[in-house]
Amino acid sequence: MTEIEYPIWHQRLARSLHVNRSHVHSKYYQVASVSPSGRPKNRTMVFRGFLSGTQSLLSVTDLRSEKIVEWQGDDKSQFEICWYFSDSREQYRLAGKVALISNSLYSSYGNSVFGEQTKQKLLKQQWSNLSENAREPFYSNSPKAPFDENSMSSMSNDEPVIQNNIVDIELEVSDNFCVVVFIPDTVDYLNLKSKPQQRCLYDIQDGWKELFVNP
Repeated sequence: MTEIEYPIWHQRLARSLHVNRSHVHSKYYQVASVSPSGRPKNRTMVFRGFLSGTQSLLSVTDLRSEKIVEWQGDDKSQFEICWYFSDSREQYRLAGKVALISNSLYSSYGNSVFGEQTKQKLLKQQWSNLSENAREPFYSNSPKAPFDENSMSSMSNDEPVIQNNIVDIELEVSDNFCVVVFIPDTVDYLNLKSKPQQRCLYDIQDGWKELFVNP
C-alpha cells in the first residue's frame, strides 16, 4: 500500500491537534459563510476528523439550519474556517468549497466529488460516532423554532424501539442529518509562540507549497 504524503499544513494541523488534545475546545472552530442577503455569518462547529486520504475536514449539522441555505448552490458553497489553539498559540485559516452530504438533499457539488457508495458510508460512519444525546436534536423541532417545553419532555420519556437487542435509532440515519465536508484550497498558518512569529501561506494551485510571509 502506497503511503499518503500530506501537505505540510496538514501535518502541522495534525500536530497542533495532538499537542492541544487535553483541551476539549481544541476540537471547535469558527466557520464563516455569507447569507442570501449578503451579510456575513459565523458559527462554531465541531471538527470530526479528516475525510480518509484527503485534506478535507468533516463536521455535521442539522439539514434544517440556516447555514444549509447559505451553502446550497455551486456559486454559494464557500467557507472560511478560523481555528485557534490556545496552548500552542497557533491559528489556522482555511478557505475553500463546501460539500453537503445528506439523504434528503441533492448537492450537485457533493455528487460530483463523492459517489453514492462513499456518501452512504460517510453518513453512517458519522452518525454512528454521535452519542444518543447528540442524535436527539435531529428528531426534535427545527432549529430556531419557538421552544416547546412539552415537546422536549415527551421526547425524553420516549423509549427507543428495540429489535434483536439493537436500538433502531442507532441504525437509521435521520433525514435531518447532514455531513459537512470542508474542502480547502488555501490555508493561512500563524504561529504566535515562535520567535520571531511565523506565518505561512499554502495554495492548492501551487501544489500546497509553503510560502513564508511577514506576520
